Amino acid sequence: MKKTLLATTLVLSSFSVLAQTPQCDININNELHLKDNVVSVYQQGEPKVVIDQNNQLFINGKKFDLNQMQQQAVATYREKVSTYVPKAKDIADQGVELANEVIDDVSKSFNDPNSFNNLKTSMNDFYADIESRYYNNGEWVLKKDAVSEAIANWKADSAAAMQRFNGEFFSSAFAVLSEKMKADGSVNLSELQNQLIDLKTKVQTKLQSQSVELQKEANDYCVDLKDIAKDEEALRQQVPELKGYEVFVI
Repeated sequence: MKKTLLATTLVLSSFSVLAQTPQCDININNELHLKDNVVSVYQQGEPKVVIDQNNQLFINGKKFDLNQMQQQAVATYREKVSTYVPKAKDIADQGVELANEVIDDVSKSFNDPNSFNNLKTSMNDFYADIESRYYNNGEWVLKKDAVSEAIANWKADSAAAMQRFNGEFFSSAFAVLSEKMKADGSVNLSELQNQLIDLKTKVQTKLQSQSVELQKEANDYCVDLKDIAKDEEALRQQVPELKGYEVFVI
């Protein structure tokens, strides 16, 4: 995984934990809220700047009259924020789907599609918890320094994700293989160990090969956020009153 914002954490679900710690040249200077395509900039827990669905601009609760050029700059900024910020969840959801596909593929080898349901539930709960740092009840909240915090948490979250995956995976695999051997008349610990090693290799290979596209999307995501930063700078040039309310800063 290379350059992402909050996606550096959300995209943990791609399992590309062997990649280098991600970097992104974007920072968050003021808290941003996005809900129902309404963009709000918060300071001290209060919305100071609001751009509504009709691209009307409010600063400190007062509607700001816009000329044509200002209206275009406001509309462009709001539309890009509404489009690109939620892409982090899309990438993470694809990562969860990838994990589930790998689990389903392994389950087929046991002729038991439900043999790893506990693992699916565990991993889904883990990523839902990470996602809740930024997304709740349809609202995105990007707090100040969200980028640096996401990157700082990267290694810890990566390690925790793989620890949970490996723990649940091998626990389930051990149980299924043991039951299968018992049904065949005996439990061969040496054979059991070899089968578990083969499964681990198979899973890692599949995850690494299929995570390439997710890595590209995560990289593209940071590029999209840089575009938002440029549009925000253009907006501030058109509306100088927005100085001091910067969100995306390169």
